[in-house]
Amino acid sequence: MRYQQALLLPVLAGVLCAGCRKEQANGAPGITILQPAEFASVALPDTLMVTVQAQDDHGLVQVAVTLLDANGIPVVATASASASGTSATRTIALPIVSEQLESGPYKLLATAYDGELAGKDYRSIHISAVPLRVRMVFTLAAPQPGTVDLYRTDSTGQTVLAASFSMDLGGAAVSSLAQRLYVAGAATGPMWALLPDQLGTAWQLPNLSSIGAPWFTSVDLCADGRVYVGQDDGTLRGYTAANGTGGSVAHLSPGFRATRCATVGDLLVSTQRHFVNQENRLGIHFRLSGSLVQEQPLDVDPVGLYVRDAEHVLVFGNRNGQGRLLDRTLVGGGTWEVYVWPQPITAVAAVGSQSWLVALADGGLQRFTYGGSGAVPLGSTPVLSTLAFDAVNGWVYGGTGFQVLRIDPGSGATEAAWMVNGPVLRVLPLLNR
Repeated sequence: MRYQQALLLPVLAGVLCAGCRKEQANGAPGITILQPAEFASVALPDTLMVTVQAQDDHGLVQVAVTLLDANGIPVVATASASASGTSATRTIALPIVSEQLESGPYKLLATAYDGELAGKDYRSIHISAVPLRVRMVFTLAAPQPGTVDLYRTDSTGQTVLAASFSMDLGGAAVSSLAQRLYVAGAATGPMWALLPDQLGTAWQLPNLSSIGAPWFTSVDLCADGRVYVGQDDGTLRGYTAANGTGGSVAHLSPGFRATRCATVGDLLVSTQRHFVNQENRLGIHFRLSGSLVQEQPLDVDPVGLYVRDAEHVLVFGNRNGQGRLLDRTLVGGGTWEVYVWPQPITAVAAVGSQSWLVALADGGLQRFTYGGSGAVPLGSTPVLSTLAFDAVNGWVYGGTGFQVLRIDPGSGATEAAWMVNGPVLRVLPLLNR
């Protein structure tokens, strides 16, 4: 009996020990990018063929690849392939075709999954962007009161009526980075952020005017990439260009409404007009918080607002029947009158870091260079109501009557023209990024 008990002891010990053993913990899969090589160059558009090798003791389920920007944010859709067993080699096609991607370094990310855990590998690559180009030029015209027509001119020069809005125009802008067109009503009509190809609505703001006064008073795309919208409640609000999420709200002094704005570093600068006595001011707010920094009186009727450097803005405007250019110090309010034109300014557009094309009420067209030889006459055109610069081709688009002119800013010569069915209100070139 004692012998049988002695024999049972090792067996029981073995059973107990076996019961104490834990199942081996699952580890993350391993994955290695085999191709492309480190620091490979990709010229867009392209489909990158990515070869990966993955392994996992418990069995693979899937492998996937994507592309990350410098902030680690995916910039293309993830491409994936199924995998099984403990080891697999897969080649996955990753399309990289977006014209929004800029040239520079990116990270290729490969991920292996086993159903519970994921393993990752990275590879640095360099992207060469699609060449910058003008996708289309939008023209807004008013065929009759209360109606705004939108025309689209493609890269071949063909112009078509793309949409018609039952409203008056309170402002318009375009963002090539976000690929959005912004059109706002004044007394009627909302502000739309439109997709440029099919003109579907990406986001919009309601028009809350109940007394027939303009609700939207300005729409500007600023240097920080946000869209700033002046409203009749005395606010100037910043929105993310792509999706319309809100940010800062600047509250203007009672009675004042924003007419133009620009961002300079941490500051939001705006020209403002009192809706009763027509007094003009320059308002300076902190860009992120919207809190007021300073207000300065303006003795011109502003036509254009441009950043000169980190501490100064230039205000093109009119006073006493003459065009004036004011150089305004942002903090402190110092100002000096840089130049005077004998005729009122009807439109202005920046055509270089320190150069502007200025259209005058007598049809004169001049190129002004800050710190250079002043204003140089380029000739005459029909009186221009709006100007816009095409940074890719170096042209300027000018609206005059029922016509859009394509102008060489070096000579002032009209290179091409197209007709629309109404007085031109805005011309807005859209680039591919």
